[in-house]
Amino acid sequence: MKKAVFFDIDGTIWNQEMKIPESTSRAIRKLREQGHYAFLCSGRSRANIRNEGLLGLGFDGVIAACGAHIDLQGEKIFEKIWHPNQVEYSKSVLKKHGMSGVYEGPEYLYLNKEEFFGDSYVESLIRDLGEYIQVVHEDASKIFVNKLSVACKEANLDWVRRDLEDDFDLIVHEGGAVVEIIPKGLSKATGIRRVCEVLQVNQEDTYAFGDSENDLEMLRYVAHGIAMGNGSQRAKEAAEYVTAHIEEDGIYLGLEHYDLI
Repeated sequence: MKKAVFFDIDGTIWNQEMKIPESTSRAIRKLREQGHYAFLCSGRSRANIRNEGLLGLGFDGVIAACGAHIDLQGEKIFEKIWHPNQVEYSKSVLKKHGMSGVYEGPEYLYLNKEEFFGDSYVESLIRDLGEYIQVVHEDASKIFVNKLSVACKEANLDWVRRDLEDDFDLIVHEGGAVVEIIPKGLSKATGIRRVCEVLQVNQEDTYAFGDSENDLEMLRYVAHGIAMGNGSQRAKEAAEYVTAHIEEDGIYLGLEHYDLI
């Protein structure tokens, strides 16, 4: 029976320097040689999944922006774009709480560079994505966005959640400094369900690898959730199995544990 395996990117497929361990590349090739499906399943929007080395591993599709965008075998099968009113309202919430945000869409990321001076991650985005970074337009109808990532600084997250809860879900990462804001009811798990419905993959034949807070629903939804050894405590608690650290052949050993390679 053909299995479907879903891989987070950051901290799972590659490390903080965006380097993919050789054993991970080898494992994914072997997985596909065995006839199984392999998918990226990321919090990153599709505009931020362009690395040729990553895509060159040969995935069958991409679930991006925590389930708000799905490509399957080269074709887009699902897309949730925010209404301009939602964009405008979210901008007012950011201003109210003194937060800085990166609006993430299928083609571009939108941000105001001056708000992120000295932020190494955002500076790396600007460097790596170049023309795919745009300024946050005053006209919300010109921002095509799937999700929003926010640097919280000193914001009260309970108040932020209350302001956004009608339309959005919040994923708060460890420490609370980074929050992902996504359309209500979407997640990596809903993306996986859509893909499996199209491919007619049974839920008991699903596997997922992840390491952080936006992986929790995915790890709980699939039949076999696998947390990386370098993952957060909550990811490990949500998983069925904890594999080795990313730098210690975690992907390879995890696939091997389940006899997928």
